[in-house]
This record gives sequence, structure tokens and C-alpha cells, in this order.
Amino acid sequence: MKLKITAFLPFAFIASFSLMSHHNGVAEEQNKDRTGAPGSVQSCTHCHSPVIGVNTLSNIVIMDSEGNEVEEYMPGNDYFVSFIVTDDNAEAFGFQATAVHSDGSNARSFSNLGTNVQLEDVDGRHIVEQSDPLVIGIFTATWSAPTIGAGDVAFYMAGLAVNLAHGNNGDSHHATAISLTEGIHESVIEIGRISNPIADSDGIVWNAHTNGRLNVCSIDGKLNSSNFCLSGATVFVPTSNNIEGLQLVQFIPTNLDQFAPKT
Repeated sequence: MKLKITAFLPFAFIASFSLMSHHNGVAEEQNKDRTGAPGSVQSCTHCHSPVIGVNTLSNIVIMDSEGNEVEEYMPGNDYFVSFIVTDDNAEAFGFQATAVHSDGSNARSFSNLGTNVQLEDVDGRHIVEQSDPLVIGIFTATWSAPTIGAGDVAFYMAGLAVNLAHGNNGDSHHATAISLTEGIHESVIEIGRISNPIADSDGIVWNAHTNGRLNVCSIDGKLNSSNFCLSGATVFVPTSNNIEGLQLVQFIPTNLDQFAPKT
């Protein structure tokens, strides 16, 4: 599910410094995160005083390799992200954005930066922003999704529409945020539904769904057996391998990008 939140800040006395009083971006010039993400500092409206009746909008569009806009991400995949700022009365545009987990930590990384886009670091957080204003307010980058189990990812963006009047009056700011849920590969669902290992007085039988390793441990953590399994093969672990009492059986697939471990 994609959650979209927008906030329009029309008054000059709200917030703090400039996103584009320095053309190179506020992360590079001031070492500040003004994206609106948790832990960021005040936004851009103090130094960019908006005029009455402005129509600035910012938008984040995330697309997969086939050009489809997504509401969830598949772990490990790359996505094309457009950070868009529009205003019919503006002469140029700027932005600052980031992608984070719920705890505020970086959600993987950005690369393949588009025209006038740079990647900065502010107190360990990755920030993409303008390296110089663009006449057309479309800034792009590739985002690499995190690995399996990372959970939801939120994108935060501060967009600016400016008049290039060599000052800050008459500019406008608009903030937006979207959230992508973590998708699940069909193969992960499938391995999650397969039957449990069969245990009887002779030992443990496991039918391998894919290549991987089958580990059998006693409840105190002692490894009693470890067997490599080929996809489609049946593995038998006899009780002679110290298999007695309560045991933990864990299957770890070779390809963790497409299959989840099962215990």
C-alpha cells in the first residue's frame, strides 16, 4: 500500500533556512537535512518567502524496470525515481529528498543521478538534492531496494519553486512523502507454505524445495547435523546423528534473494 502525505506551507514565518539560497543545495552548503524525514531540521520557508496564492506542488514517482509506477518494492531490485516540482509561475526548481526506514536509518542507496542531481551525506543519512536549479523541475535517480525483511520504506521530499531573482522573496516550498511496502516474491510465499519436515523414530526427512542447507540443532543450540540439499532431493537425517529430544530444523536456501529461510 502506498501512503501519500502532502503539506503546503504558505507563510514566511514558518521554519528556517534556504534550500536554494545556495544553488548547490542545502546539504552541500549547510550540511542540513530539510527533507521532512524524522530527525530532519526545519523546512525552507523562512529564507524562501512565498507569495500569496502560489500553486507549487511536489510529487515522487517510483517506477520498476518496465516503467510501471509501484506501490510496493521487491527486495534487491532497482527502481527509477522522479522527484517532480511544478509551479506555473516559477522560473526554476530545486529539491531535497531521502529514503528511510521507520527508525530513520537509510533505506539502501541512490545511484545513476540525473541532470543537476547530487548525492550528499548529512550525519550519516543519504540525501539527494539539486546541484543547480532546473528550468524543468524533474530530478531523477535510481534507488536500490533493501534486502528481504527490511520492511516499509518512506520517501520524503522538499520541493522548491523559485523566481531566480537573486533573492529569496517570492519563492515557494511544498513537501511530500510516500511509503512503499515490502513485496514478497511468489517463490518466498511458496516455500513458506511447504510442509514441515517429517520426524519419526528413525530420523528426519526433508524434501528440498530449492538448493540449500538443512541444519538440525538441539534446543541448546548445538549443531547435530548439516546437509547440503539439491532442489527436488529428499534428505534423511537418522537418529544416529545425535538426533534425540526436541530439535530445531532450519533450511537455509542458497538464493536468499528469492527464497526465505524456514525453521
